[in-house]
Amino acid sequence: MKKILKSLPLLIVIVFTLFLTSCQKKDIEKEEKQNVENTTPLFYKISKKDSDINIYLLGSIHAADKKIYPLNDTIMSAYNQSDYLAVEVDTIALTSDMNLQISLAQKMLYTDGTTIKDHIGEELYDKMVAKLKEKGSYNSMYDNYKPAFFESLFENAIIVDANMDANAGIDMHFLKLAKSEQKDILEIETAESQYDLLLSNPIELDKMLLEGYVESYDESISEMQDLYSAWKTGDADELEQKLMATSSEDLLPEEIEMIENYNNALINDRNYVMANALEKYFSEEKNVFCVVGVGHVVGNQGIISLMEQRGYNIEKLN
Repeated sequence: MKKILKSLPLLIVIVFTLFLTSCQKKDIEKEEKQNVENTTPLFYKISKKDSDINIYLLGSIHAADKKIYPLNDTIMSAYNQSDYLAVEVDTIALTSDMNLQISLAQKMLYTDGTTIKDHIGEELYDKMVAKLKEKGSYNSMYDNYKPAFFESLFENAIIVDANMDANAGIDMHFLKLAKSEQKDILEIETAESQYDLLLSNPIELDKMLLEGYVESYDESISEMQDLYSAWKTGDADELEQKLMATSSEDLLPEEIEMIENYNNALINDRNYVMANALEKYFSEEKNVFCVVGVGHVVGNQGIISLMEQRGYNIEKLN
C-alpha cells in the first residue's frame, strides 16, 4: 500500500497539549543529567554571502525519550549562540490561551448532530473503537469528534507503545529551554493553520488512515521505533526512504491521487512556507535556531534543498 504520511508532525502535540505543562528550569537540568546515548541528528548551518547572519536548522522528531538529553555540544552551542528559537508552533503558549484551545476544540467537533460513526460507517467505527478500547484510549464522548481527533488518539497510543513521549520531543525540549531562559520564540505556522490542514481531508482519505491504524497498529509501532533510530543517526538517505517511500499496490488511481495530494499538502507545500520564513529571518537580520520536523528537511523538496536552490550556503554539522 502506498505510504501515507500520518498526522504526527504536530497534531499529537496540539490535540493533547492540555495535559502538557510548562517546565521550570530545574526540570531541564534534570533531563540533561539523563543522557545515556550519543545522538547526531540532521543539523545544518545556513548562511549567505556578505552576511553575518546564521540560521541553524535542526530536523526534529516530535516524540522521543529522555535518554538522548543533553543533545550534543555542536547543537547546544549553536542554540546558545542564537538570539531566537523558531518552531512550527509554540505549543506551550497554546496551553495558556484558553480561548484558542476552545476554538480549536470546536473545530474538531461535529455541529450538525452527526457522529463519527455516521461519517466512517459502522464496520470501521466498531473496529476503531475496539482497538482504542484495547489501548485504554476511548471514551464515548469522543464520538462527537471528527476523524483527525481519532487519528491523534492512535498516534498518541503508538507513541506510548513505542516507549516514547511527546513531552520529550525535540520541539518541546527547546521550547521549555527557551521559556526558562526567556529566549524569544518565533512561530513559523499557527495552531489554526495546522488544525485546518488536518481537518481538510476528504472523508475517504480519513477512512483509509483510520483503517491503516486499525489493521497495521503493531507495524506502526515498529515504524516509529525505526524512524527514531534513523533520526538519532542523522542518516538523510535512510530518513528520506522511511518517510517518503511509496508503492501503489492494490490502490485505485483516484486513491493514489488523493494520497499524493495529502502528502504534498502535509509536507511539500509547507516546506515552501518554512523556507520563506527562513528567508524572512535573513532579511530581518535575525540569528535563529530553527526546529522543524525532519520530514521537512530531507528530500529534493525539503527546506535544505530549497534554500540551496535559492543561493544560500549550506553546511551540514555534527
